[in-house]
Amino acid sequence: MTHRVSPQEEFTAWLVGLRSWAAKCRNDDGLWRTAAAQGLLSLAVPESAGGSGAGYEAACLALEAFAEESGLSGSPFAMAAQLWACQEPLLEFGNRAQQDRYLTPLLAGTAVGAFAATEYDSGSDLLALRTRADREGEGRWRLNGAKTFVTNGPTADIFLILARTAEGSALSGLTAFLAPRDTAGLHIGTVIDKTGLAGADLGSLHLDDCVLDDTDLLGSPGGGFAVLMHAMRHERAFILAPTLGLMARALRQAVEHARSRSQFGHPLASYDTIRRRLVRMHVSLTSARELLHATARRADAGTLDHGRSSLTKLHVSTEFNRFCQELPDVYGGYALLPETGVAALLADAVASRYYSGTSDMQMKIIAEGLGL
Repeated sequence: MTHRVSPQEEFTAWLVGLRSWAAKCRNDDGLWRTAAAQGLLSLAVPESAGGSGAGYEAACLALEAFAEESGLSGSPFAMAAQLWACQEPLLEFGNRAQQDRYLTPLLAGTAVGAFAATEYDSGSDLLALRTRADREGEGRWRLNGAKTFVTNGPTADIFLILARTAEGSALSGLTAFLAPRDTAGLHIGTVIDKTGLAGADLGSLHLDDCVLDDTDLLGSPGGGFAVLMHAMRHERAFILAPTLGLMARALRQAVEHARSRSQFGHPLASYDTIRRRLVRMHVSLTSARELLHATARRADAGTLDHGRSSLTKLHVSTEFNRFCQELPDVYGGYALLPETGVAALLADAVASRYYSGTSDMQMKIIAEGLGL
């Protein structure tokens, strides 16, 4: 009898190939295109929209494998930001013409997407958002304002921009717009220097009489809050999937170091202090991985809610930081050497507490879900 390959077996075999590619991709100048050619950018996209339809858990497993094998932190993060904050809103709110124009090149890696919501004086405080979009004649809008901490901003080809179109509540006063990079009045700022997430470019965006029309609306006028919440529900849940791979890689290397380096005539791995650190790191990784994968399965089942997304973001970032508190003492002074990657991972861990909403913001959302 001929064995019929199951979707799970097919994905497992595909993941082996992805790991092989990722292990050799560090110096790839066309990384987005080759990642897209591997299928990495289209796993969570239904076949009807040009994706593979493999689902959210498959996408998270792939991002984890990509980071683990490549050792890259910024590139998987940048791609995840596009997946969850650009592609997901386009899938949910975009019409067929918008999906053909924007989603198709994003999936092919021929365009890079960026979500521009954060401003200098308004992070989580949406009521303080100042970028405005004012009606100018029939079917036209004029945008003025500035955005910051825009992931992929310096290189993005497509921007999803959140602007205020009415005063008062964020529930009805915000609107989402799609704008190509070459839109008149859209000016790209410089790259923002940072200590973590090497390879992920952050920048600012300036809108000076940037004219768009109704065909550039993502969703309806006043529907920007729904677009934002849809993006955040997925981004908070899954943006940290690559860190699982970084933790797995760091744990493997730390175990190898503890086995190979000797002190006082014995391998480091023979000392209980080192063994306990490595075990605690293993516990942090396992706990973070189990929760994030379970959350992805909820999304695949259509039951992902904001409380669960915030819980996942809070827990994984907390365990990532706990993991990195143990890591330096496995290496001692060698932790300061760039080749160990310890300092870079520490910076990535600190950053994980703040993007997609701070840990305090996640706690607020979780508390509200508990009726507090």
